[in-house]
Amino acid sequence: MNAKKRDALGTRAKIGIVVPATNTIVEPEMATMQPPGVTNHVARASRSKRPPQDLETYKKYLGKSLDLEHAMDLLTSLEPDVIVHGHSADSFVGGLSGAHAMKSHMEAMSGGIPVIIPALAMLRALEVLKKPQKLAILTPWMPPADEACKAFFEGAGYQVLAIKGLKHPDNLDIATADANLLNAAVDEINVDGVECIIKVGTNSAMARLVKDMELRLSKPVVTVNTVSYWAGLRFLGIHDKLVGFGRLVENH
Repeated sequence: MNAKKRDALGTRAKIGIVVPATNTIVEPEMATMQPPGVTNHVARASRSKRPPQDLETYKKYLGKSLDLEHAMDLLTSLEPDVIVHGHSADSFVGGLSGAHAMKSHMEAMSGGIPVIIPALAMLRALEVLKKPQKLAILTPWMPPADEACKAFFEGAGYQVLAIKGLKHPDNLDIATADANLLNAAVDEINVDGVECIIKVGTNSAMARLVKDMELRLSKPVVTVNTVSYWAGLRFLGIHDKLVGFGRLVENH
């Protein structure tokens, strides 16, 4: 049997990325991190069903707010080497077991193509950074999602000393968070004792802010789009330094 031919542009890897329909940040941020010979291919899932004006319904849909089947079907047709899930809120619900269940469910839909889950990628990043125990977390979300995120990290053995949700009124508004807002929020949660800052919520443009934040705060800052893409590359054995996006992806 002949060996499978490599894609003319994706000579090293083709990475599939699934994002919510309203997400405008994952695709351009991950494009800036592409190493030579790696190509990204994005499919859009349904709109999130979490209405921020109704917190009971918002909470009800955490963990099941996207219909992924059609997007996954489109992605698998191009036979990517790995699929990165570009939606983090749902990945924290249900703790570690919930994240692993999501991974298994998506890999069943993909026909066995490996899937990178944001919550699990974050845990891998913390392991590589030698497990800083005391965390501060910034989210774009409403309190029910913040609570799920906090519970996830605490269930994984970490302490959450501070968490702040920016309470954006809708999904498109999340993408309007600029450098001034994100820097001010990170400074606010950088309370005494915090060893690492975590930013979740894939529709916030924070990848290019991390390097300066780390210089200012003298501690690691990890943001979900960078971490998820890094996890996909490293899973594939691609170890190029991602320069300009913080110490994790440049040094590990």
